[in-house]
Amino acid sequence: MNGLDLRDWQTEGQADRKVGLPSFFRRSVLALAGFCLSLGGSALSAETAEEFRGVWVVRHALTSPERIRKVVDTARRAHFNVLLVQVRGRGDAYYRSRLVPPGEDLPVDDPDFDPLALVVREAHRAGLEVHAWVNLYLAWSPTKRLPRSPGHVLLQHPEWFMTSADGIDMGRMDLDGVGLMGRGVAGRYLSPGIPQVRAYLTRVAEEIVRSYDIDGLHLDYVRYPNVHYDYNSISRKEFVRRYRFDPLSLLNREEEHPKGEDRRERLKRVWARWRTDRVSLQVKEIRRLLARLKPRVKLSAAVKPDFEMAYHQYGQDWIGWMNKQLVDFVVPMLYVGSTEEIGRQIREIRKSVKRGHLYAGIGVWNQSPLETVAQVEQARRLGLKGVVLFSYDSLIEKPEALERLRKGCFRMPSRIPRMEWKQERHGVKAQTR
Repeated sequence: MNGLDLRDWQTEGQADRKVGLPSFFRRSVLALAGFCLSLGGSALSAETAEEFRGVWVVRHALTSPERIRKVVDTARRAHFNVLLVQVRGRGDAYYRSRLVPPGEDLPVDDPDFDPLALVVREAHRAGLEVHAWVNLYLAWSPTKRLPRSPGHVLLQHPEWFMTSADGIDMGRMDLDGVGLMGRGVAGRYLSPGIPQVRAYLTRVAEEIVRSYDIDGLHLDYVRYPNVHYDYNSISRKEFVRRYRFDPLSLLNREEEHPKGEDRRERLKRVWARWRTDRVSLQVKEIRRLLARLKPRVKLSAAVKPDFEMAYHQYGQDWIGWMNKQLVDFVVPMLYVGSTEEIGRQIREIRKSVKRGHLYAGIGVWNQSPLETVAQVEQARRLGLKGVVLFSYDSLIEKPEALERLRKGCFRMPSRIPRMEWKQERHGVKAQTR
């Protein structure tokens, strides 16, 4: 989701998606789309000769060799050059793992089938990069049904899961009828404030990086579900030990002297910074892992586009990650709003990003093919180095969108932008067909 699973994304505050745009915006969309399609008869400009063209591939498309080969062939023919394949969806593995159980929809009668290994082999053969997309903290969705495998992290370590300010413990086996999705939360999240969780997730990343010839590691759900989390008792005790006050006390608002109110605001900032720093620690640990094992592997994240909200609500200091070079690129999920509004968001983001690459996350499922195409062109005109579309499934369900891209904006192949600070991989040619 960030490249998100559509079924979860629909629960995360997206009910206000502007499907029916005002006529003024719709005319703008159509004009931009027409401009994009007019490029179909000419070669790419110098600005787009190098362009990251990624597509998020949700894990359900990786459940058989036939589906995987179709993914690769579809992407190749449409001149995408990167597959971001979801190999960790809900605390599971769409690869061979000793740490986590396999995805529950993977075939049990074919022990030799390794989805990630096959994707890497087929995609590299076709000239495509493969980035392993992992849902980091989101580890289980249903609130009633439990994982089948006793090795699942929810069953092994329920104490590692987040707790809300009003006491909803995501690690409880029975949530007593609490509907997390009804509260705008996609499922059960691991707590970044627990050192053992961060160590565990770093080991998960290490297993993937060591075992597979991937080109990138893509972090999703590398955040809290909202500002009401995490008050996990283990995490809170660590905070209290360091700062000598309980963050829960900030929720008990009482009449105070003005100086007391000033102190309260200072403490709230301390809590917000600590909460956000736990997520940044995770990103930093994974960055160090890659630097040690495979420096050429690119590290990236799907992020909330409003960086003020991302920091304060979701604990996602992705501007800091970029400017400190903890990640090589980010993909703001620009799924809501008109093409004009998305353009405004891109301009605002570009003011703060000083390092790394910025690629636009663009929706397919929630808008017309013309709007998708117009937003690709908008990102291109505003100087972004690429786009990532959500998702492969939606492109298959909307073949008109795929055709418009293939014959228009993506008519010619494009090289993946070079990152001067990264080591170059050997043995895989970028697309030049």
